[in-house]
Amino acid sequence: MSQDRVFDGLSQRFQRTIYANNDPRGAIRLHITQDDLNQHFQSIPPTHQVLDIGAGLGQMSLWLAEQGWNVTLSEPSEEMLLQAQALIQNSADAHRVEFLQHSIQTLPTHYAQQFDLIVCHAVLEWLAEPQQTLQTLLNYLKPEGYLSLMFFNRTATEFRHLIAGNLDAVLEQRLASDGKKGLAPISPLLPSEVLHWLPDLGLELVQWSGVRCFYDYAYHTVRKKMPLDKVLKLERHYSQLEPWRSLARYQHFILKKLTPDPLDPLA
Repeated sequence: MSQDRVFDGLSQRFQRTIYANNDPRGAIRLHITQDDLNQHFQSIPPTHQVLDIGAGLGQMSLWLAEQGWNVTLSEPSEEMLLQAQALIQNSADAHRVEFLQHSIQTLPTHYAQQFDLIVCHAVLEWLAEPQQTLQTLLNYLKPEGYLSLMFFNRTATEFRHLIAGNLDAVLEQRLASDGKKGLAPISPLLPSEVLHWLPDLGLELVQWSGVRCFYDYAYHTVRKKMPLDKVLKLERHYSQLEPWRSLARYQHFILKKLTPDPLDPLA
């Protein structure tokens, strides 16, 4: 049976692969998701609470604290949590951040329905049961609160296999990892699949952006020559345009939790 993947023993590799030396892959992820959130939260009341679940190395939590959010950073990997603490501890906004070593399934119940915003980036694809676990996470979100959800796109994996000539992997649908090694997701998801979950989860789509619409498909020798400022500008341009958006390596949804209708017998 598949199990959730925790990044103990892999934090250094993750840092080196995604964020080291202002790597464009990490820079694009932060640029698109932060720009999306900025559009929806122009001013942050001092009481507003955000949960950054599966927060990894803490880059998003630090940025959220700098925007005025009170942040609960939760990361199940002790190794990654220590790196997040090291990143944030000397910031002027470090007092805004609480650190927890918890997964979605082990979050303390006293946080139930406490958060105005939950950030869940690059987590679903590492879960054995992403839909059910996402339902659990929503117990911690206030009615009318927002979920920033970024997940690995199965379509992008399939397309990369095709253009690399890995035809048997596609024909045999060997697109998911067994989770025993490397950084390949165990549960890559189709955007249409996640969109199909929304009514049952009581969520409404507010914004949808693609993250890394073209960068990952460029030849490695070409990538090295791309100026980062132009890459970010064009990635932002294509992020909400089809077909580019649906081919992006990651999908970023901003979702609103609907208030149940008290007259609805099924609510």
